[in-house]
Amino acid sequence: MKKIIALITILSILVLTVLTGYTYAAVLDDFAISVDKKTVRPGEQVVLKVTFGQPLGSFKVKVDFDDDIFEYVSADNGTGSAESDTVTVEYTELSTTKTETNITFKAKTGITTSNPTEFTVTATNMKSEGGSTGYDDITEGKVETLTVEPEYQDYTLTLENAEDIIAGKEIPFKLSYSSPMGRHYAKARLEADATKTPENATVKLIGFSTQDNSQYDIIDDGWGNAQGYAIGGEDVSQELDLKGIFSQAGEYTITLKLIDREKSDETIVEKAFNFTVKEAEAQQVPEPQKPAEELPEELPKTGVNETIPVIAVFTTSLIAFIYIAKKHENV
Repeated sequence: MKKIIALITILSILVLTVLTGYTYAAVLDDFAISVDKKTVRPGEQVVLKVTFGQPLGSFKVKVDFDDDIFEYVSADNGTGSAESDTVTVEYTELSTTKTETNITFKAKTGITTSNPTEFTVTATNMKSEGGSTGYDDITEGKVETLTVEPEYQDYTLTLENAEDIIAGKEIPFKLSYSSPMGRHYAKARLEADATKTPENATVKLIGFSTQDNSQYDIIDDGWGNAQGYAIGGEDVSQELDLKGIFSQAGEYTITLKLIDREKSDETIVEKAFNFTVKEAEAQQVPEPQKPAEELPEELPKTGVNETIPVIAVFTTSLIAFIYIAKKHENV
């Protein structure tokens, strides 16, 4: 009796198999995922490719992603629908097979930091052409990692003096570092070094920090917190007002560096600046002025006085006129 029951069971299974034309428990060993780029810029698209390894007449692929970083765009070889941080692509045309599906995402604009992220893919309802063979579900997600980050631009350093540099004189300087899109550093630090000076000469670049009410000589102390400070992002710019003091005339070179304290003081950017320091001008002692010569109240008389002959001629003429007039009266 038991043999008859076993035989009937086996025959039933065979009949069902023949009638349905369906076989279960096949495994897609070549199921794989990949992306067309590992680094994506804000606003740029990336394609996630899901390869089945076998032609399928139906499938349901689900992709989990970070919707703070990406947005779903489209899918081919199936109907895609997005909900929050999940995209589902379904295909059920059993008469036509597909060996892959491509799902396109777009990185969101406005991202200013580096964002390592990932796509996680699972799959169900996978069947061969006509549905004759079913494949095991991919329940343990396949993961593809990538990074979304801006197109970073190098930091630039400047160090400028506002006037001629005179030995021993305090001179205003401006120091700045900037970048339109600076890479982020949690513990950056600005330092300076007098890499060339005249013999026995010294130089100071002194600045005052309003954040901790401290004065720093950048050449001896660096700038700010010794453990560094955070910089990075869009339109990074810091400008420092300094006072430079150079002890002697001659040629100097000051080298500025931004370093990363988290990576053993690895240099982020470095630049050297050359300066010529002039001698202090000697003070001119004015010569004592000579007293002005006093002029005489009356000019001294020199030579012949021209008024005497004139008076003599006038007197003689007057006497002659009176004499003649009297003579005429007596006639």
